[in-house]
This record gives sequence, C-alpha cells and structure tokens, in this order.
Amino acid sequence: LIDWSYDILTEGERVLFRRLSVFAGGWTFEAAEAICSDLDVLDLLTQLINKSLVTVEEGGGDARYRLLETIRQYARDKLLEAGEAEQTRNLHLEYFVRFGEETSPYLDTAEVLNWIPRIDAEYDNLRTAFEWSLDHDVEASLRIVGNLAYYWFRRGHGAEGMELSKAAFA
Repeated sequence: LIDWSYDILTEGERVLFRRLSVFAGGWTFEAAEAICSDLDVLDLLTQLINKSLVTVEEGGGDARYRLLETIRQYARDKLLEAGEAEQTRNLHLEYFVRFGEETSPYLDTAEVLNWIPRIDAEYDNLRTAFEWSLDHDVEASLRIVGNLAYYWFRRGHGAEGMELSKAAFA
C-alpha cells in the first residue's frame, strides 16, 4: 500500500517525502524549507498532506508536521536508495546547529519561558542531529552540547547532558 502511494507521487513530491524522513518527532515549515531549499516546499507539502502521507498538528501557535513512524521508515529507506541520505542529514544537522545557536542566548534570560517549549518540540531532532554529528562533524556535536547546556540544567536533564558532552569530547 505504501509502495502504491509512493508510486503515484510526482517526482518533486517523492523528493520532499524522502527528505522529510530525516526529521524525528516532527518538524516546522521553516525546518523543511531549510533542508529542501531547492523545492517548492509549500506546494509539495500541501500535496503530501492531501495524500495523507504527512499529518499536521496545530497547537501553541505553530503548526508541526509529522510522518507516522512506519511511513517515516519507508521514506528513509527510499532516501537511502536514492543516495540522498548523507546530504540531507548534513542539511538537517546544519539547521539544528543554527537552531541551537539562535535559542541558546535566551536560555539564561527572562525569555527562557518562550524558548523552552520550542526546544522541547525539537528535542528529538536535536538528538538525531547530534548522533549524526558524532561520526560526521565533531565540531557540530560540540556546538550542539554547548548550546544546550542551559536547557539541560533548566529541564533537570543534567545527566543526559553530561553523557552527550562526554560523547562529543570523546
């Protein structure tokens, strides 16, 4: 059934569908545009939603998009088959390193209450980016742990922060 759904997609829809598989726990429109800047993300994402391959979650003022996990695994396999995995994962990593750098300055200010929920929403993506960075861009892994230090402290995840920091330094 998933093969059939994939086969009826246009080429642009297939490319976006495959690339979206790098997101863990959903994504924002901005994040999709960052890793798919060569595509008309608005139109293609709308088509994937209409074809029930992508779901939309409204809440907190921001829409988040998601692939069901079995669909995401299928799309990830297609990403690997297409030979696009490394480039797409690198773009995902770059986006989340920038995300961490943009949010970090606010975590030790009164703005923290606005930023913690945003980091919470992206935490699975930050973990995924970090795991990729360990084998592909050690500097990025250090930047991620440096930017998340206050987050871990504020959320009571100090032990996890220490483990990720040790992994980055190793």
